[in-house]
Amino acid sequence: MIDARTAAQLRFKSAARFLAPLRGLIQLGLKTKRKGKTPVGRAMSHILTCGFVGEFPKLEIDPAKVKLSDGSLTNPLKIEASRQGNTLRVTWCARPAMLPTSAYQDDGIIVCAYAIAARTAVLNETDAQRKDEETVVILPKELTEETVHVYLMSHSRDKKYFSKNIYVGEFTA
Repeated sequence: MIDARTAAQLRFKSAARFLAPLRGLIQLGLKTKRKGKTPVGRAMSHILTCGFVGEFPKLEIDPAKVKLSDGSLTNPLKIEASRQGNTLRVTWCARPAMLPTSAYQDDGIIVCAYAIAARTAVLNETDAQRKDEETVVILPKELTEETVHVYLMSHSRDKKYFSKNIYVGEFTA
């Protein structure tokens, strides 16, 4: 049995390791003007308080509980994803009649495929907008056999406002 201090250190180390490949995305999605707060600090705090499942020594991070972005912008509706080999296709609905007031057709969409075991995160290569209703993420060869966890978030055209990220799911080769 380990003491509480050692357990807290292990949780912190595990959270830092998990978030490291996502650092650039977190810098965008969780930026803040609040003094003393950093985007990575906000993501770490969320994982440490809400992101772990299980009991030590079987303690692990639940990818669905990770916070990569936050804000009031609305995410697309009816998100679906599929994977064929190294191609991940994500679709959504963007019909104007279905858009809430905090959503615009030219909002950007970011899709992140994260291979936890390989500690590699890949984003959609081309800029996608809400009106496109689809984007593709091409996984590099080294991730062809890896399981990836997929996240989606929306942002305003100037990347000033973001949505809360959505966990789309886990996809195996």
